[in-house]
Amino acid sequence: MRYLMNAFLVFFLMFLFTPTLSAQVFEGVWSCDYATIDDQPNATGYNTAAVGVIKPNTFVALVTNDGSCYLVGYTNADSVNGRMGYYAYGTDGLFTVWASGFDNVQLVEAYDLATSKDSLIYVANNDLEKNVLVFKMSADSVVSTDFRMTTGTDSIFAIDVDELGRVFVTQRGANLTDGKVLVFNNIAGDPAWGGTHASLPLTEITIPGANDLRGITVNNEGTVIYASDYTTKKVYCYTGNPATGYTLYNGFDFTLTDKPLSNNNVDTIYPGPLGLKYMATKNILMVACAQIFRLGVGYQYSRVYFLNPNTGAVLDTIDAAAWNFAQTGGFSTRPQGTFGTASGYASLYSCGYDDNFDVYTVSYYGWTVDKWSFSGTIPVIPLTILGLEKTEDIIPTEFSLAQNYPNPFNPTTTIEFGVTENSIVNLEIYNVNGELVTELIKSSLLEKGSYKMTFDASKLSSGTYIYRLRVGERQLTRKMTLVK
Repeated sequence: MRYLMNAFLVFFLMFLFTPTLSAQVFEGVWSCDYATIDDQPNATGYNTAAVGVIKPNTFVALVTNDGSCYLVGYTNADSVNGRMGYYAYGTDGLFTVWASGFDNVQLVEAYDLATSKDSLIYVANNDLEKNVLVFKMSADSVVSTDFRMTTGTDSIFAIDVDELGRVFVTQRGANLTDGKVLVFNNIAGDPAWGGTHASLPLTEITIPGANDLRGITVNNEGTVIYASDYTTKKVYCYTGNPATGYTLYNGFDFTLTDKPLSNNNVDTIYPGPLGLKYMATKNILMVACAQIFRLGVGYQYSRVYFLNPNTGAVLDTIDAAAWNFAQTGGFSTRPQGTFGTASGYASLYSCGYDDNFDVYTVSYYGWTVDKWSFSGTIPVIPLTILGLEKTEDIIPTEFSLAQNYPNPFNPTTTIEFGVTENSIVNLEIYNVNGELVTELIKSSLLEKGSYKMTFDASKLSSGTYIYRLRVGERQLTRKMTLVK
C-alpha cells in the first residue's frame, strides 16, 4: 500500500510540475546510474557547483564553501569508488592553489570549469585579477600547469573551451551593466598564458539586457555560442567566429517560463537556466535549470532540458527532482547518505557528457556528482544555422530531391530536397565508382518540410559525383559535375 501511495504521489507531482516547454521526442528514458556518496570514501566533501567530464567515469568536481574552492578528481568512478585524494565530509576552509614557481593563485568564488580531451581543466576564478586558471588531471591527482590568464576587474562565472582550445568566459554583469562573453586564444596560440598572463581577448560580445550570465557553451568549431542569463531566464545564441566576431541569431528562442508551485501549495519555485553544455556530434544543447541557492522547496525542481540547437525547442528532459522522489520517497532525503542511484537535495547547476553520451550533473546541496544514461539512441540534430536551411513552412506533398544548382559547379553548389514527415535523413556524396566521399547529413532527425544544403567541394577533384538522399527504405539519387 505504501508503494502504491508513493507511486501515486510521484505521478501527481510529475503532473503538477510538467513543464510548459516540454515536448518529448527522444525514444527512451533517462535513469541515474550512480550518484557519488556524500561521505567516505567517495565524497566531494561540500557544496558541489560544477562538473567537467574528461572521459567515461573520469571527471573533476568543483567544490565551493563560503568562497573557498577546491577541485576533486575522479577516475573509473561509481557511487563508492574513483575519488582521488581524501576529502572529509563537511570539509571546511580548503583551497586548491594554482602554482607555477613562486606564482600562486588561490581558488576563490569559482563556480564553473571546463575540461578538454587532453585532461586540461580551466577554472573561472574570482581572485583580484579574475584569472582563468589551468590545471591538469594526472593519473592520481589534479595538478597545476604553468598557464593562467587574467580577464579584468569584472566578476567572471561561466567557462567553456572549443576543440581548438580557445577559451570562452562570461563576465556576469551586474545591475545595469550588460554581461559579456570574452574569447581568448588557445595556449599554443598566445604565449601570454605561460608568460605575462595578460592578453587582449580575440573578441568580446556584449549581450544587452543580460546581467547575470551563469552559463556558456560552444560547438567544437567555436562558431556557435550559447549563453544563459539567470535574470531574464533566456538562453542567447550567437554565430560567427573569433576572427570576424559574432552576431545574435534571433531564430533561436528559449526562455524558461517554469514557475511551479511546491507540494505545500504555498511556495512558488522560480528556476532559471544555469550551466550549459553543447553535445557535439549529436548537436543538442543541454541546459541545467534550477532556482539557485534555494534550500527546502528548491529541491523540488531541478532539470536538464535537451534543446534543438537551431530553434530552442525542448526535445527531452531529465527531471532530477522527480527521480529523487521516486527513488527515496522524498525531495530532501538520501537513506544513510549512501544511496547509490539518487543524490537527494536536487540542486542541479551544471551538466556535461562523455563519449558514450551519458550525462553528468551535480547536486549542489547534495554534495554529489551524478551520472545518467539513456535507454534509447539520442538522435542527431543537424545544425541548420550553419549550413542546412529549412526554406519554407509549406509541407511538401512528396519525398523529393532536386537537381543541384549551379551544375556544373566550382566549388560550391546547393542541393534542395523535401521530406513529408519527421524522419531520420541521410544525404551522401559518392564518386562514380560507388565509393562514399562524404556524408552531408548523417542519420539526422529532420522535421517535415523543404530544405536546402550548401555543398563545398573545394577539396575534391574535378569529375562526376552522385548524391543520394535516404529516408528509411526510400532513396533518391542524382548526378552532379564538379569542374575546376
